[in-house]
Formats: sequence, structure tokens, C-alpha cells
Amino acid sequence: MTSIIRPRLLINNQIPSQFIRALEPVFDLDYQDIATPVSQEQILSRIRAQPPDAMLLFGKILIDKELLSIAGDKLKMVATTSVGYDHIDVKECQNRGISIGYAPGVIADVVADLAVTLLLVTSKRINEAMRAVRNGEWGTSSDIGWMCGKPLANSTIGIVGLGHIGLAIARRLQPFSIQRILYCGKHEKQFDSENDKKLFQFVQFEELLRLSDFVIIACALNDETRNMFNRKAFEQMKNDAILVNIARGGIIDQDALYDALKNGQIQAAGLDVTVPEPLPTDHPLLTLDNCIIVPHIGGGDLSVRYQMIQISVDNLLNFFSGKPMVHQVNLDNA
Repeated sequence: MTSIIRPRLLINNQIPSQFIRALEPVFDLDYQDIATPVSQEQILSRIRAQPPDAMLLFGKILIDKELLSIAGDKLKMVATTSVGYDHIDVKECQNRGISIGYAPGVIADVVADLAVTLLLVTSKRINEAMRAVRNGEWGTSSDIGWMCGKPLANSTIGIVGLGHIGLAIARRLQPFSIQRILYCGKHEKQFDSENDKKLFQFVQFEELLRLSDFVIIACALNDETRNMFNRKAFEQMKNDAILVNIARGGIIDQDALYDALKNGQIQAAGLDVTVPEPLPTDHPLLTLDNCIIVPHIGGGDLSVRYQMIQISVDNLLNFFSGKPMVHQVNLDNA
């Protein structure tokens, strides 16, 4: 009796057992049920030892030319649990006929929650205020401006990238009595309600920087947006502007950001994403009281994580049964 050869699936992260049970009948799994992070080199070593037909990936494992060359012609599909896919060389996958599944649309609400959190924490100078309490500075100053923050009421919010996440952020900010929302991107959005038409204004990037009291980055990382927040951009922002980034670290030139924060070119920044990740503990940005950095927790909701894994599992099962993936990267337009 001839045995059926199952496609080999490499998984780089520990996942709940129910997802493993769903994959086991279909795939020969290269899976280690341990919580220790797997490095890029370890992944390359596993691929060299036994090239997979597919990969289920978490985090920022680079799917670059080196990895794809090692994998060879056997690799047919990559499933990433992330919303973005800037860590994947899409063009090289296209050249090799490798399909890519991803998990968009499930984290908009939780990322928007974090964006507003960072906005409030930075505007109210929470980091500095907590330090002042710990250091016994509470009650030692007669300065009427001591620990005064920046109000959201009547402010202008600038959102770079008004997609699902950007729009979710905007909706959460409306109850704060903001004056208007500026946004920039590839094209102007169409709004149905008269209130939205008055509230949202499509502008060029430079005008958004010049007019915004708070700037929120919610766009994708690509060749056009990489390091778009550079020294020139910070020079165009208000001196009391606050910057929040919940998108990708590579959109900001971090050296330029450090200088802008240290020299008072902008007031504060709240970052969920950096370059690299994790950020080294001796990085200059971590020395600044007016810079809040959290460890890429925008999608930090357990139910959302389970949804992202389920989409990826469904993408894999559908692909290898000849069905359309739930969410597939359009290689021609990426």
C-alpha cells in the first residue's frame, strides 16, 4: 500500500494545541512546542535540514532572498499571522510562484485603543509625572506650568494613513471634542455623513505636519513611507506637536526623532514600534522622559491573536486543498 506524502509545514512559534490538531491530519509538522523565541538563523538551519512546502510564521522572521533560496523550489506557500507583510520579499515570492497568506482586518480596534492610550499618556506627560512621584518631586515646585499637559479639546489631529486602523483611531478621538482631523494618503476618502465631511480633511503630508497638534502614523511601511518622518519632517511640525506611531518602526528615522525630542523640536512621542525590535536597552530614545515606548503590543489581545492564527490555519488548509485562501496577498499589486 502506497503511503500518502503529506506537505511539510514549518511553524516558528508555539501555538495553542487546537490549531496543531487542525493541521496534523494534513501536514507533516516541523514544530517545536516550546515558548522560547526562534531566531532567523535557527529557521534557516531547519530549512536547510528539511525544506518545507509551507511555513506558518509569527513575528518578524525575514522571508528574504537568502531564505527563499535555501528553501528552493519545494516551498509553495507562506502564511504570516501578521496584518502587514513588509518582512516578506513579495517580488521574490512572485518570481518563485510562492503564494502568501496574511491576516488583515482583525486588529483595527485593539490597535486603535493603544493609539489613543499612547496619545493620552504622552499628552498628559504620564511618564514624567510617575517619575516625579517616585523621585519625591511632588510638591517641590511652585512653577504654575509644572506637569501641565496638552489638551485634546479643540485640537487638530493628523492621521497618516486613514485605512481601517486610522479610521478606528479617528472614531475613538471624536468624543474628545477635537476640532478637525486631517489625513493624507494615496487618495481622498468618500464620507456619507455631513458631519464626517466637515470633520475629515484630505491634505498633503507637508500640510498635515504643519497644522497638526497630534500626528498619528497608521500607514503601511513601503518604499514611499520608509523614513518619511525624517529631519525635514520634524522641522515642519509644531514645537508642541506629539507624535504617535502604531504602524511600523521603519517609517521613522529614529536618530532624527531623538534629536527632535531632545532639542524641543517636537514635544513628545509614543511608540509601539521601533527599529529594531526588540529595541536595545541602551538605545538613546529610552533616555528621554518625553518618549514613551511599549513593546509592539498593538495586537495584544488574546482573542485577536487567536483570530489571526485561525485565519492563517484556514489559509494553509484552503491552499493545500485547492480552495481560495481567506486572505491572500495580491502579488501583482503589492
